[in-house]
Amino acid sequence: MMIAALLLVFLLVIVLMLIGSARQVPWEARLLRVHAGVAGKAEWMAPEKVVEEVRRDYLAAVNWLQESVLGQWMPQWNAAPTFLSGAFLRRYQMILMDYRTNGQPRCVGILRADHFVEVRHFSEDGQRCLVIDRQSVRRMATYDARTHTRLHTQDLGDGTLVYQMVYDSGTRRWKIENFIQELPTGWGSHNRRIRLLSALPAAIGRDH
Repeated sequence: MMIAALLLVFLLVIVLMLIGSARQVPWEARLLRVHAGVAGKAEWMAPEKVVEEVRRDYLAAVNWLQESVLGQWMPQWNAAPTFLSGAFLRRYQMILMDYRTNGQPRCVGILRADHFVEVRHFSEDGQRCLVIDRQSVRRMATYDARTHTRLHTQDLGDGTLVYQMVYDSGTRRWKIENFIQELPTGWGSHNRRIRLLSALPAAIGRDH
């Protein structure tokens, strides 16, 4: 009886160890503490290879969001979990469900821009980080949703948006998990820490 109990405990320990290791990312032990001990500046950074993977997957998600706007809602629904996660995915699916129920709006906007992407502020476990997307030459093209005809284009100037990314170990991809905020003009001249909002803004649409 005692041997069986010890064997059960041993098996439970192994299972817990396997679960814990499954949640870890390979680069967790290689995270670097930058500006350690400096208030408002200290942050975790991952190896450059990981940073490049975040940048690549973020830009792939942005490209998909742009290219899929004029498509049918079902392909968008099926593809969304490949690029999006968490609150951002739920928000996107909520919009698609509204389209399915009430019909797609007559006009849709597609924001195109040149992107300079900076990856910062990894979490201690290395599974999340922030992306600072400095967008220049931003153009909002408005299309007729039925004919896909471009109606007009607006120049929106430059802007800087911040998103939270999360790593999906199942698909080995970084996904957009949350929209954080749009930084004010001239933010780049200040070395201020970015703070995570407790909730997404209420408004939805082309502005975000």
